[in-house]
Amino acid sequence: MVAVAGAVVLLLSTAGTTTTRAPAVGPLVRLGGGPPVSLASGTEPRRPTAVTFFASWCSPCRAELPVIARVARQAAASGAAVSFVGIDGNDDPASGLAFARASGVAFPVGEDAASAVAPRFGLQGYPDTVFIDAKGDIAGIVRGPISESTLRGWVTRLSPGGGSS
Repeated sequence: MVAVAGAVVLLLSTAGTTTTRAPAVGPLVRLGGGPPVSLASGTEPRRPTAVTFFASWCSPCRAELPVIARVARQAAASGAAVSFVGIDGNDDPASGLAFARASGVAFPVGEDAASAVAPRFGLQGYPDTVFIDAKGDIAGIVRGPISESTLRGWVTRLSPGGGSS
């Protein structure tokens, strides 16, 4: 583990170590309507994905989510191969939707009012961010608020040719 800007970064997928397959998630009801939110399982082709776990009542989330939304928009505009997905946990869906919209979130957000998804990734609080590589393995977890520079580093690392294993 490495401490970075008040958060703990856990690197799971590095050369020569055992990898951890990301659990399948969903389908979850998508906040605001639309197709359900899922994280696939199995061996089908997939995009690297940053999964952010948040709640509208979480003070650190209120500072973090607008940053994640901005980086996600910039990554999409630049053609980065990394997808972003949000999981609004332990929250009233209407509050979660209002918070996501106010934060500028354009990526899909799944409703998890019972907070059943985060424990499947070994998470216990909010905010947390999980990075899943193109093979479906958990490449890393940032527990606590993520800095913009750390998030950008993960987008680069997970992008083809960006140094992911």
